[in-house]
Amino acid sequence: MKLDVKIITGPTCSGKTQAAIDYANRFGAEIISCDSVQVYRGMDIGSAKPSKNQLAQTKHYLIDVAEPSNRFDVSQYVEMAQEAIREIVGRGAKIVVAGGSGFYLKAWFSAVTDNLKIPDSIKEISESIEKDGGAEALSGALLKLDPLAGKFVDLKNPRRTKKALERCMASGKSVGELLAEFKKLPCPFGELNRDVEILDAENSTLLRRIEARAKSMIDEGLVDETRTLISNGILKNESARSAIGYRETIDWIMRGEKNTECLRQTIVANTFALAKKQRKYFRNSLR
Repeated sequence: MKLDVKIITGPTCSGKTQAAIDYANRFGAEIISCDSVQVYRGMDIGSAKPSKNQLAQTKHYLIDVAEPSNRFDVSQYVEMAQEAIREIVGRGAKIVVAGGSGFYLKAWFSAVTDNLKIPDSIKEISESIEKDGGAEALSGALLKLDPLAGKFVDLKNPRRTKKALERCMASGKSVGELLAEFKKLPCPFGELNRDVEILDAENSTLLRRIEARAKSMIDEGLVDETRTLISNGILKNESARSAIGYRETIDWIMRGEKNTECLRQTIVANTFALAKKQRKYFRNSLR
C-alpha cells in the first residue's frame, strides 16, 4: 500500500509554516521540515524558523539537527526523513512535508543522490586542479577523462564541473554512463501518494511580506545572531553561510557597515529574486 504524504511548498513568504501547522492540527499530522537552513542550530531569525509557540502546536522533524559549522547534505536529509516517517507511521499519525528547499523537495519525487563515495584522495586532486588553474583546468581535466562531458555538464560552472570530475575519477565511468545509471534509481521514499499544494501570492503581496520579514529579522537581532554564528564556525560551511539573509549579513559585517537599512534593502532584493526562481522550479520540477 502506498504511503499518503501531504506536501506544502511554495516560494519564501508564501505562508508554508502556518499552513502546515493548520493541516497538522486538522488532520492529526506531524511535520517533516523541508528547509535546508532550518536544519542548523542557531540559525533561527534568518531562516524564519517556526516559533516556540508554533513548534509546540505539533511535532516537527528535521529542525535543529546539525551544527552550522558542519555541512548538512541531502543524503543526511533523506536518512533522517526516512527515520521520521517510521516514527510517524508507527504512531498512526499522518505526514505533512513543509518547506521550499528545491533539492530536498525533489527527493520526495525521485532519486537525488546515489551511493557513490568520493575518496578524500580524489577530492584533494580536484581541489589542487582548481587551485592551480581554476574553472578552465577543471573542465580540461574532465574532458580528458570524458570528451563528451560537455553535453551533460555546464563546463563554465566550476562547482558542477568539479563534482563531475570527481565522480568520473571515482567510478571510472563517463558522465553519460553515470547519468543513465542514476535515472534508473528509485525514489528514496518509495512509492508515495503525493498530495502537493503549492502556495503563492501576487508579486506585490509577496514583496510586502518579504519587506516586513526582513525588517522584523533585523529588529529581532539578525546581526547579533549572525555574529554568534561567525564565532561558532559558520564561515567553514559554504552551504550555511550562503543562505539568503545570512549571506548578506555576513558580507555587511565583514565590510564593517553600520547602516542596517542598506542591509534590509539588500536582503529584500535577494529574497524576492529567490522567490521568483523558486516559482519556476516548482512549476517545472515537482511532477
